[in-house]
Amino acid sequence: MRGLLFLPTLALAFAACNNNNAAREQQDSIRINKAAPGQTTKLAGTYQGTLPCADCPGIDYQISLYDDSTYSELTAYQGRGENIATVETGTWRAINDSIAMLVKKNDSVSFVASEHKLILLDKAGKRIEGMLASNYILKPVEGGDRRTLLADKKTQGVTFYANGNEPFWSLELDKKNIRFKTVGGDSIYTPLPGLSINTDTLKVYKGKGITINIRPTTCADDMSGYLRPNTVQLEVGDKTYSGCGEFIK
Repeated sequence: MRGLLFLPTLALAFAACNNNNAAREQQDSIRINKAAPGQTTKLAGTYQGTLPCADCPGIDYQISLYDDSTYSELTAYQGRGENIATVETGTWRAINDSIAMLVKKNDSVSFVASEHKLILLDKAGKRIEGMLASNYILKPVEGGDRRTLLADKKTQGVTFYANGNEPFWSLELDKKNIRFKTVGGDSIYTPLPGLSINTDTLKVYKGKGITINIRPTTCADDMSGYLRPNTVQLEVGDKTYSGCGEFIK
């Protein structure tokens, strides 16, 4: 399920839009053609929104454009199946100082920057018009560049990292151990057991003093709003902790 491509997502999204404004298309084409490819850009950042979907309530979408020309793209169909989140990574390039294009094998995805937001363009690189036009506007979100954090965790041998707020807690899994701690000083360090449940939609570890439930569904940080691909629930004694996580590859 995690191998789903994003191209069908865009096909559904564009099927829901009305793009018949010839004057706007001509203006956009002129603006794009005048700019030099590779021009310095300040497009880097993380943006998110809910895209229209032809056969579901909406598509949770988040794009992180990094300053080294790589990207991370998260998508999840609302109300379809188990709402499984998929993450795709790759490279992007600046067409000019306001147009960004994701480099994909079979198709391209382009955005235009406007008033500190990103607007998803259609397959021809034009703005989408009509009643649903505002649904293609992606707003900025904080906390999107987690590359250094995750690289450090990977160096330490961590294969899964999660955390939550109020109170703050963190969880690290490696190939042998579970490490859990809270801001209050509570901690658990125990061997990692085998999975008691291991399906496409739920993974459960039952360790000494802690039960870990991991679902591959979109999870929003309750402080920043940043989306991560796994929802995590922990049972520690008589307490329950909820938060977000990701597998580190």
